[in-house]
Amino acid sequence: MTRATGDLDVAVRRLVGDPAQLVHVERLVRDDGPGRGAPVLLVRNPRGLSFEVLLDRAMDVGWADAPGLPLAWRSARGPVASQRYEPQGTGWTRTFGGGLLSTCGLASTGTPSTVDGVHHPLHGRVGHTPAEHVRWRTVTLDGVPAVEIRGEVVEADLGVPPLRLRRRLLARTDRPELCIEDVVTNEGFAPAAHMFRHHLNLGYPLVRPGTVVSATATPVGTRDGGQTPTLPWMLDLAADGAGDETVLYCRPAPGPTATVTVSAPDGTCVEVEQDTHGWPLLVLWRDPRPGTNVLGVEPSTSRDAGRAQAERDGEVRVLPPGGEVHYRTVVRVLA
Repeated sequence: MTRATGDLDVAVRRLVGDPAQLVHVERLVRDDGPGRGAPVLLVRNPRGLSFEVLLDRAMDVGWADAPGLPLAWRSARGPVASQRYEPQGTGWTRTFGGGLLSTCGLASTGTPSTVDGVHHPLHGRVGHTPAEHVRWRTVTLDGVPAVEIRGEVVEADLGVPPLRLRRRLLARTDRPELCIEDVVTNEGFAPAAHMFRHHLNLGYPLVRPGTVVSATATPVGTRDGGQTPTLPWMLDLAADGAGDETVLYCRPAPGPTATVTVSAPDGTCVEVEQDTHGWPLLVLWRDPRPGTNVLGVEPSTSRDAGRAQAERDGEVRVLPPGGEVHYRTVVRVLA
């Protein structure tokens, strides 16, 4: 794991003793509870997004905040080290700590299923796979400093083409904005099935009764086949002991990007942008139960029915040997 100053603008470099005074990255190891032993990168970014990168979990993003705004939802379980992962069935939920980004894939997403004798667990395995070749540096973006973090994750099995995820996180220092750029490559010598999702988890105070969710996308159905909510969608909190999850599938409007805007009653506003070339679908997940209160904004390659159903529905990408696909998601706080 390395750190470098990168291509920071010379004019800015002349004004600081160390670029780390503008944005600081520190490697830490958790030392308590179920998260004990998990390595993290802590990014302190006073004018942008501050966040932690979960190195044992595919470089996912855990805790995150903007100036004055806790952004990421956190489950009652909290941080859990990847070695506690329960891969069978829905065991993924027992080590789901929330956080701003949970990565799903690389060979399956959605509900558990079995294909040709191979079990594909809930949301796949990549989100519990440690990253490697992790490095970070300070760079210049649009004339201002930014922090860039790169790493790789390999999902492999004997006799199966390996899939490599190359991840780049880019956080601006002049405003709260985080860009997640992923490239998934088939490094084998046979075609490889691929499914992928960025599971972004937003919470209070952004998500509360009266928060409005809008998107440049059209709702096309729900996971349970019930009534499809319309957009804009006003959120509410369920009564104690009541409430069900809603999973809404949306097709992005024509164009290179689609956006979801989440606006709280106090004027706080967060936007999630997805490139539509990589992400053909937007999934919105809402759990309104007291003590949970989470909104998931999930750029995705498929719906939630799992690998077996996705194959029947034509929602599995097949990458040829050496083939790759690019994904990009941006989270920005607007107000």
